[in-house]
Amino acid sequence: MSSWVGERYRDLVATSADPTAAGGLTVAPPVTRWLGAPWADQAMVWAWVPFALLGAFLSDRVAAAVAVTYAFSYSHQLLTLPLVYGDGATFRSRRLVFTLAPVVVVVAVAVLWTEAFVLLAIVGASWNVFHTLQQRYGLVRLYGRRVGQDRPGVERWLIFAGFGTALTAAVASPRLGDQFRSGVLDLGEPGMNTWTAGLLADARPVGAVLAPVLLVVTAVLGWRWWQEERGRPQNRAKHWYLGSTMVMFAVAPFAPMAALLGFIGSHAAEYYVVVARSLRGRTAATPRSLLARVTAVLRPWPAVVLFGVGAVWLVYWSMTTSLGVAAFVVALSLSALHFLYDGIIWRVGRPAYRVTFRGLQSP
Repeated sequence: MSSWVGERYRDLVATSADPTAAGGLTVAPPVTRWLGAPWADQAMVWAWVPFALLGAFLSDRVAAAVAVTYAFSYSHQLLTLPLVYGDGATFRSRRLVFTLAPVVVVVAVAVLWTEAFVLLAIVGASWNVFHTLQQRYGLVRLYGRRVGQDRPGVERWLIFAGFGTALTAAVASPRLGDQFRSGVLDLGEPGMNTWTAGLLADARPVGAVLAPVLLVVTAVLGWRWWQEERGRPQNRAKHWYLGSTMVMFAVAPFAPMAALLGFIGSHAAEYYVVVARSLRGRTAATPRSLLARVTAVLRPWPAVVLFGVGAVWLVYWSMTTSLGVAAFVVALSLSALHFLYDGIIWRVGRPAYRVTFRGLQSP
């Protein structure tokens, strides 16, 4: 989805040129333009809050909160599969890739699991973070384009710097290490996070040095962003979303697990909202596809909700059942396919795909 909400969305929303590029044109007063129904957009803006509260108020059972949030987060990755294999037009657009990718990815993950597990873990975690931040940046850009902000500003750097500040501040805080040492985060055998607690203790001095530096960088970028924003059309919906993101980052030093769960859970919630919206156009564009038939009967929102409930239950059941190494390889492979396929199915430069987003185009 990072491709959908990234720079390739350039010609999806028909907007006028940025007045700041025309030199001296009067900037219109701020307006509020959501991407769709206001209630759904507000749900995306504050989607991190329920997960953060889950992590904050279940401090003694935070492992259960982590498991539930992870199950929900992972379920959105499974949602990519019916978008590819349930829609003939999508599948035919990259038939070779969609046919061979599962085999290639499973083999690659299996080899890395046995030969370079640490590398696999680092790459997987890093790409997950990048993917999630890119989605947030892309949504900010979409809100900007709703009022004619065709040129990107410093939003990407601001979001990444904000996340870096939150991460280093959380590492510098003793709260996260204390949770790992207390055992409340043990999802398996007691004491399994002893190594993580030790690593956090070693990294705390580094975090204490980097956090203030990144905080200053974030503040400077925030000031720069506001100077840019004052000279171009403003969308209050964009301000709400970006402001909510920064509030989430600000929670990290005081409640690291709450911020982490909010970060993970909201990413999946946003994806469900986007897919539900796009299915309306897919139903109209490809009425004979399996996906179109399902959503024509159940309607997009009920179909997505039912899929989500089933996927969360399946993932949670898998987490509580000893399925062996093969299950982990399959799970990581499905994650990799999600990242790969997202870069294809949400690429809307072709006319055949623009119709699937008709619900997002009206001002």
